Amino acid sequence: MSDRSACPTRSWLFTPATRPDRLLSAAKSGVDITIADLEDSVSSAEKPDARKNLLAWLNTPLNETTPRLAVRINPVSTRFGLDDLAALLDASRMPDFILLPKVESPDQVALVASLFDQAGKTSVLVPLIESARGMFAVESIARSSAYVGALMFGAADYASDVLAQSDSLALQVARCRVAAACASAGIEAIDAPCFAIHDADLLQSDLVFALANGFHGKSAIHPSHIESINRVFTPSADRVTWAKRVLEANEHGVGIVDGRMIDEAIAREARGVLASV
Repeated sequence: MSDRSACPTRSWLFTPATRPDRLLSAAKSGVDITIADLEDSVSSAEKPDARKNLLAWLNTPLNETTPRLAVRINPVSTRFGLDDLAALLDASRMPDFILLPKVESPDQVALVASLFDQAGKTSVLVPLIESARGMFAVESIARSSAYVGALMFGAADYASDVLAQSDSLALQVARCRVAAACASAGIEAIDAPCFAIHDADLLQSDLVFALANGFHGKSAIHPSHIESINRVFTPSADRVTWAKRVLEANEHGVGIVDGRMIDEAIAREARGVLASV
């Protein structure tokens, strides 16, 4: 990853590419990554203009205040998606991340990777797992290319595809499977948004589940969620102190910290805590 893409990836805020003014205003929310959306939030008639807006942004010189940008293109199985990719590859600079929606096969990721290689361009790819077919292939998608730096779960589309309710066990199992696939591939797992914009309790429980089950960050559809996302995915001072003590004890072989036996698995957990600071 580049220096910009290797910075914190706790919070990802969707904003329609039809509204370039929101790209800067989104950054003021404290979000780690702003997602310029060319897919679901943009009608078919508006997609060409949204793409032009995005290119104007990408053709502006990069500076220290330029927020980190992800672009969710349209599915690569569609003409819109291929046009999105062609436009990005022609831009003077690439976005930090490219979100690939509705990925169901590693071949779809390989197609984008081959276009990167042909054009001599690069960006971190984030496939979205949004269907039963995508979930069936999630492990191979996670390992499909060196360009893949994370997977994102698409809860709404997945629930629709498998006929599950938003609070169903099926969605919890699916989230855990995405997180496990990411852990196996050594990449990050990004959770779906909480769609209840004004329900702080539901957002908090959603965040607690995501953190406890291996996610590294969470997407959002409203800037009011960003502060909570960043707080939950930032290790507390006590957690950081614990991690340092664990690694210090681990240097001397098997040890005990706070009554807990320290082995390599616990040390690996501690290293993960410090890596997210």
